[in-house]
Amino acid sequence: MDKLPLASLQQKMINYLVDDDPIVTTTIMERIKDHGSITRDVRLNIYKNAYQVRLKETIENDHEMLGFFLGDDLFDQMVLGYINAYPSDNTSLRHFADKLPLFLANYPPFKDHPIISELAHFERLLMVAFDAADATLFTRDLLANMPAEQWPDLVLRFHPSVQLAHFHYNSVETWQALKQEQVPEPAKKQHSDWLLWRNIERLTQFRSMPEQEYNLITMMLNGASFSALCDFLLEEVSEDQASQLALNYLLRWIDDGILIKQKLIQQS
Repeated sequence: MDKLPLASLQQKMINYLVDDDPIVTTTIMERIKDHGSITRDVRLNIYKNAYQVRLKETIENDHEMLGFFLGDDLFDQMVLGYINAYPSDNTSLRHFADKLPLFLANYPPFKDHPIISELAHFERLLMVAFDAADATLFTRDLLANMPAEQWPDLVLRFHPSVQLAHFHYNSVETWQALKQEQVPEPAKKQHSDWLLWRNIERLTQFRSMPEQEYNLITMMLNGASFSALCDFLLEEVSEDQASQLALNYLLRWIDDGILIKQKLIQQS
C-alpha cells in the first residue's frame, strides 16, 4: 500500500471521526495495522467514541440549563445531530458550540420549539460576557469633571462584556427557573430585551430593559453621540425631559459598570 503524506492521513482520520459513511470507515481501516488481540475496528471505535464523548462534555459544560430543559434523551439526540452538522473546526473547544443556537433553530425536532434555540443563545451570550477582555470603567467622578461643552459630541463606549439580546419567548425566565431548580412555566411568546455584562466582581449579570433603553444602547454601539441620543428621546418626550432622561440612563450605565473610561471620547 502506498504511503500517504501525514496531512492526508490525518484528514482521513478526521473524516472517520465525524462521518459514519462506511466508505470513509473502510478508507481509514485500510491504513490501520493489527496489533495484539484488539482488532482494527475496535481500536478505531475507541478513538471515535472518545472524540464524541469529549465534544458532548463540552456542550454539557457550556449549556447546563439547556440540558436540564431537554432531558437526557433529547440532549443526546441534539449532541449527535450537532456533531454531524457542525464538526469541530477550531482548535479551541471554547468555540465548538457557537453554532448550536443556529442548529436548534433549523433542525427537527428542535426547530418546532423556538425557545430551545433561544435558551442556547442566552447561555452562549453569558459565556461571551464572562470571557470578555478587561477594561477600565468610567465613573461618576470622571463625568463630573468633564467640561460641559464636551457633552454634545461625546461618544459613549461600552465594556467589552456588554451583550444585547432580544427574545421572542420567555426564555430567560425559563433559564432562571431551571437555575433555581424550579419547574419553569410552559413556553409562551413574550417579547423582551436584555442586557448582559460582567460586573466589577467579575460575575456575569443580566437584566431586562425597556425598548427605549435597548434602542439607545444599540445607537451607541453604532457610534451615536450623546446629542444624537437626546434627539432620539425628543421624539418621545419634551426637551427638558429628554436631557434629564438621557442623563439618568448615563448614570445608571455608569453605576452598572458597563461604560469604560478609555473609550469615552469626543467625536472629531
